[in-house]
Amino acid sequence: MKRMSGTTPIAGGAAQNWITLAAMIVVGALALVSLYMGFRAYGDQEIETAFMYLVIGASGFIAIGYSFFRAKPTAKESLEPKKVDVITTLECPQCNLKRVRSFQRGDYIFKRDEPCTRCDGQMVITAIHTRKEEKK
Repeated sequence: MKRMSGTTPIAGGAAQNWITLAAMIVVGALALVSLYMGFRAYGDQEIETAFMYLVIGASGFIAIGYSFFRAKPTAKESLEPKKVDVITTLECPQCNLKRVRSFQRGDYIFKRDEPCTRCDGQMVITAIHTRKEEKK
């Protein structure tokens, strides 16, 4: 997935464009002003007004925190897929010789592929799978 131009990773890798960031800065500034006004009103013994300002300021910070918490993290870098070793197993139906080789484009099960090295019969692909990694 492409990143849109103008996006910046913020807070835990959340991709947010500059408009969202500006809106959060404005809400944060208004929340600070509201808290300041609330504490001033509390000092002037205007309890109801102070409570209203403090609730508005706290709500602003809660909204900012919630938006950072709910933001979807972006992938740091596109991870390269693991390179797996796909192998093809060939068997000769006449002499039961088994041979393993790397997968080639166009291989499919029951395909008559190569001549047998032992009896010159036609070898048949019996399995296509990935090679198991050894545990360390």
